[in-house]
Amino acid sequence: MITKKTIGPYLFGMANILRGKVVDYKSYILSLLFFKRLSDNYQWEIENSKEQFKKENGREPSPRELEVLTKKKHDFVIPDGCFWEDIRQCPIDKKNGALEDAVLAIADKNIDRNGRYILKGIIDTARWNEPAQDGSGGKKLDPEVLTSLINYLSAVDLSNRNVSVDVLGDAYEYLIKRFADENKSGTMAGQFYTPPEVVDIIVRYLKPQNGDTIYDPTCGSGGFLLNSAKYAKAHYNSQKSVRLFGQESIGNTWAICNINMILHGLDAQIELGDTIRDPKFKNSENELEVRTFNKVMANFPFSQENWAQNGEPERDKKGNIVNNNNGKPKLVYKEYIDPYNRFIYGMPKYSNGDFAFIQHIIASLDETGKAGVVCPQGVLFRGQPEKTEEEDGKKRKADDEYLIRRGLLQGVGFAQNINIIDAIVVLPGNLFYGTPIPGAIVFFDKNKPEERKNKVLMVYAAKEGWYREEANMSVLEPQDVLRISTILESWGNIDAAKEWITEQKNRLFAQIEEELDFQLSEIDNDTAEEIERLTEKLGNAKGAVKKKEDNGKKPTATELKAVDTAQKALDKIMADKTSRINAANEKAEKQRNAITDVEKELLQMFADHELRKRYFAIADMEEIEENDFNLNIPRYVDTFEPEEQIDLKEAIADFQKTLQTESETEKELDELLKSLQ
Repeated sequence: MITKKTIGPYLFGMANILRGKVVDYKSYILSLLFFKRLSDNYQWEIENSKEQFKKENGREPSPRELEVLTKKKHDFVIPDGCFWEDIRQCPIDKKNGALEDAVLAIADKNIDRNGRYILKGIIDTARWNEPAQDGSGGKKLDPEVLTSLINYLSAVDLSNRNVSVDVLGDAYEYLIKRFADENKSGTMAGQFYTPPEVVDIIVRYLKPQNGDTIYDPTCGSGGFLLNSAKYAKAHYNSQKSVRLFGQESIGNTWAICNINMILHGLDAQIELGDTIRDPKFKNSENELEVRTFNKVMANFPFSQENWAQNGEPERDKKGNIVNNNNGKPKLVYKEYIDPYNRFIYGMPKYSNGDFAFIQHIIASLDETGKAGVVCPQGVLFRGQPEKTEEEDGKKRKADDEYLIRRGLLQGVGFAQNINIIDAIVVLPGNLFYGTPIPGAIVFFDKNKPEERKNKVLMVYAAKEGWYREEANMSVLEPQDVLRISTILESWGNIDAAKEWITEQKNRLFAQIEEELDFQLSEIDNDTAEEIERLTEKLGNAKGAVKKKEDNGKKPTATELKAVDTAQKALDKIMADKTSRINAANEKAEKQRNAITDVEKELLQMFADHELRKRYFAIADMEEIEENDFNLNIPRYVDTFEPEEQIDLKEAIADFQKTLQTESETEKELDELLKSLQ
């Protein structure tokens, strides 16, 4: 069977065929991959049914028996003439139309017991037969390019015979990450991809339990849901021991998420629509209440303007649109009334949707529910409290965002004196794709332990050295994840920290080793074809020289140069390969050593109360009230880097040495000037 090491890079090879031919080649590749998987597995299910029948009955099944058997085995229906091989054998000029007809027919044929089309908008996301926009009468995706793509993918069997659900699912995740990496600075990457290290921190702190319902209201490609299922599999031996629910507003991303769930063998319910204005998960007994879940995890769009879609451009007296300083239209908002009564802590600003998403998430938690939410750091401190005229010279009402944050900490109405903010992790800037805005993780808990009810754990994870800086990106390393998760898990308890570190070290070491194996395999895959080509070229060049010499003739300068050129080219790629292998091994070794160093660092920190202040704080409500419910981390954690300690005796000695050198230099200069006079 094919392995993850082999299939991921191979499948990404499709990008090389499409790159420069179409803009959003991601949707073409992922849709085509899904179609190939369904088709290959359908054929395998038929063959597998035959084999099982023969083993049990000692004979071939009749056509009627085979029809009954395979109908039970198939997860999806594929009409006649709509299989991969049917498309592959189509003439080039008919291939685009045939592929589009096939995926549309499959989408139409797959209907669940409730009459829902379960593959519409998923398998048929890409428009294979779309005409070119230049008016040439051709296709947007050239038929010859499509043929190359199909021929390339035809070389690998994607059925269960050759690739397991786990391996294919991991390969799909690999593709999603590669697509995000190629568009790091673009907004699209951030819409469907959350860094896995952040996902890991949230999932492991919330600890999905057997039977839990897990919900992501802005699920993107499904990272939180998928990793919750993996956590469940590791702890309860079944990824289906948790139930998964998600909503996504962008059609292509919704399709990617659905494919991701299907390829991983998960029965997730992923809905399409605007979570705030049109939540799809509602109370079965009351359509005007949102459904509640045990755990909610989300990375919602940061600071979304006009989230209620109630804003219209302001116009001047002449009817012209008035723009803000950023060149965007200035909006005038009408009142918005939430029909689902989610905004119990206050109406969010219409120009910023952060607290709209946060309140939707809280409304979606059951009475003992927990949530881990990625949000911009501004939610921790935006908004000012009420001020009297005596306090600041003028009377000022409290800002809405201030009141909402205070409500989350103090409670409101029927939920008075209930603090549901459990912990905060401030993250470095440039960590998320598509935005440089510094983020934070805020954990909510509607049923906090008694000893934590009026406390909030605050972790400063933007500290220098707690992440790796790349070009325009910050990356959390395994040791950084260990550091953050240990502080979260222990809540200042050194014994809990020791236990957690012991458990997590082995997992992270295994993760580093797996990543190293994968990188080494990737290097092999990247270089194998070129090494084979250059080796053959060198062999041919040497063969030509030897043939001349065997015949008693002297090789020409051109023939000798060909040998030298081919040898140098081969040596160069082999040296480059060795360099990449060494770099991968060095990185893995550095990460392993860093984990050991972080263990020592953390245990030293937990034992030193002064040192703790630079890592985290456990703030009680009295301190939070004194800070006017402002949760900006520097108010609680010492975020200033300590100045380097100076050995005074050594500094004085260095200073005296410098003075002596300066004096000697002046004497030499004086003597030189005298000699010139």
